[in-house]
Amino acid sequence: MAVPTKTIWELDPHTLVKHEILNRYLNAWFAILGQSNKHVVYIDGFCGPGRYEGGEEGSPIIALKAALNHRKILEHKKIEFLFIDVDSRRITHLNSELKKIPIPPNFSVKTEINTFDERFRTLLNELEVKGAQSVPIFAFIDPFGFKGIPLELVERLLKNQKTEAFINLSVDAINRWLEHPDEQIPQHIIDAFGTDEVFDIVKKHGKRRESLRLLYQRQLERFAKFVRYFKMENSDKKTIYYLFFATNHPLGHVKMKEAFWKVDTSSGFKFSDATNPYQSVLFEMDETDKLVEILHQHYLHQKISVEKIKSYVEDETPFLETHMRKALKLLENEQKIRADSLKRDGEKRTKGTFPDEVIVTFQIPVSQERVSKPLLF
Repeated sequence: MAVPTKTIWELDPHTLVKHEILNRYLNAWFAILGQSNKHVVYIDGFCGPGRYEGGEEGSPIIALKAALNHRKILEHKKIEFLFIDVDSRRITHLNSELKKIPIPPNFSVKTEINTFDERFRTLLNELEVKGAQSVPIFAFIDPFGFKGIPLELVERLLKNQKTEAFINLSVDAINRWLEHPDEQIPQHIIDAFGTDEVFDIVKKHGKRRESLRLLYQRQLERFAKFVRYFKMENSDKKTIYYLFFATNHPLGHVKMKEAFWKVDTSSGFKFSDATNPYQSVLFEMDETDKLVEILHQHYLHQKISVEKIKSYVEDETPFLETHMRKALKLLENEQKIRADSLKRDGEKRTKGTFPDEVIVTFQIPVSQERVSKPLLF
């Protein structure tokens, strides 16, 4: 999407889906972190005016209301919101929207007319001076285009184990500007990826957007233990951007995957505007077959506890515990695995159930009939 010239603009389907993911995740994030942290910070680096032409809520209002949903948990905590936008008109409109919302005394809500990279760099410096680098921060980095989102700031952010970044990487725009002769534009792309290797992608034909995704993912994985992405396509099935989530916390990783699967019940990792986001899904594909194949390839001829299988599924695949248990049930029904008959307490295990302590033996390869198309991780 091009940079809007109006103060408020129409909400497009991709942004609607993006905000649904953000809302679901933040409702989990505030609830979890509010129980064990005295200070939490939320940053929206390209916040916009707070509302769209049709009256729909923008990301600042979504974030604030997610926190208000958990005000009892957060009651005695310091909750900071920083909303940044370079356009003064958007900030003025956002301030008018924020005035309509009752703000608890322990909530600090600030808006600033500034560029994300300049303000965020100052914030990180301030936290280092105060010795407050351990404060949990969620940074929503959602620019128009690719200017002003240097990877080095994301790296500094993620040095703290309690911080997370949710980033819109506009691969369509980057792909179109890769060969631009203006020196400033290539430099913005280098800054975003943290490497000039991005220009090697110019030599590739047909898979440039996918190559951009892979490179950015590898760059994030240098300093984030968990990196997950969500693909946004247009009605022609062309990828326009990826939403990247980066964290070092396993629970945060699981909660974001849950948000992805709620939005895309068929695969958990993409949206196309050929689909009507306002319409309920009537028919859902079953992706469990893919996990069946993944588990058999990974554990063939091994004895392993269900607890360890769950950790593998949650930490290293796009799937969730619910998918794992269904996959194990399918495998047992087809005699592809053998599970202990007794639970830890000595009671008999019911077939089709898989308590964490039960040992599973993967003994027979999955038949070729169950092999499905490769799953992008």
